[in-house]
Amino acid sequence: MTETERKSDSLESSLAKEARPRTATDHVSTSLRRSILTGDLAAGTKLGLNEVAEIFDVSTTPVREALRELSFEGLVQLGNYKGGVVTAVTRKDVEEIVRIRQTLEPMAIEEAVVGMTEEILADARAILDEMAVSDSWDAWVHGNRAFHQKLYEASTSRRLVSLIKSLQDTQALFVSATLRRSPTLKDTATADHEAMLRAAWDRDAHTLTEVTLRHLTIPIRD
Repeated sequence: MTETERKSDSLESSLAKEARPRTATDHVSTSLRRSILTGDLAAGTKLGLNEVAEIFDVSTTPVREALRELSFEGLVQLGNYKGGVVTAVTRKDVEEIVRIRQTLEPMAIEEAVVGMTEEILADARAILDEMAVSDSWDAWVHGNRAFHQKLYEASTSRRLVSLIKSLQDTQALFVSATLRRSPTLKDTATADHEAMLRAAWDRDAHTLTEVTLRHLTIPIRD
């Protein structure tokens, strides 16, 4: 087996290929995103156009579009060569992101609490319940992402929520690695999620904000 073939096998084994969505681009971007956020594709991993296209059995066009989409989310850095590289997020990066999110999220919370519906709350409850019964790290990482986004679903400031989501996705690269190493911090995060949901049920923006601001610091606690 050649060195190129060994690298391709390694990349393929790290990819969680999803059931094919509507388009090839969706299929590639969804699968790459999942593998990056769970840490299966580590920071610095090269994602060559031809290599990824071969793994997904698609042309290079949807791969190029998927990588561009992921670059907008901060998950991939596009290189001069044909492809991209999984973004490396440092503690300093995360400290900056936390400060920005602590400024933005109280605004989103105020709006979301006002527009909170029983359906959104029920969906959030279902996400936490699924996270609790699953032994899969992949399920926990994506449940965590889905839960936070669900709470802001009622916010009317879509641009604000989109910005928070982008910051959350970038931070998730660091959070995933941190919590994977520390079950204690993961338990703390889980307890915070429950407290956040209770506050949302009570339409208590003050408590929800208080818990969220504390929660955001989890990945940078010493």
